[in-house]
Amino acid sequence: MPVSTPEGLRELQDLIAEWVGEFLETEVSLDENFLDLGGHSLIAMNLNTRLQQRFGHELDVKTLFELPLGDAARELHGRMAAQPAA
Repeated sequence: MPVSTPEGLRELQDLIAEWVGEFLETEVSLDENFLDLGGHSLIAMNLNTRLQQRFGHELDVKTLFELPLGDAARELHGRMAAQPAA
């Protein structure tokens, strides 16, 4: 599957929240922390697999574990803009 680029930060944030919610089987807010929601390393790997397949980039796991989901998505979006996928 060829990689694509999100339309903007909001699309990336919405996808990350949707996928985390799907993995954890709960409603997710961008203000919430991945670990506080019950996330763990296996779910982080699954999330990064989806991101890699769709956009050719992954979340920094340390950032995912430390920041709210919206801010972790913002960090990834910034890296994607600076270094587009090949």
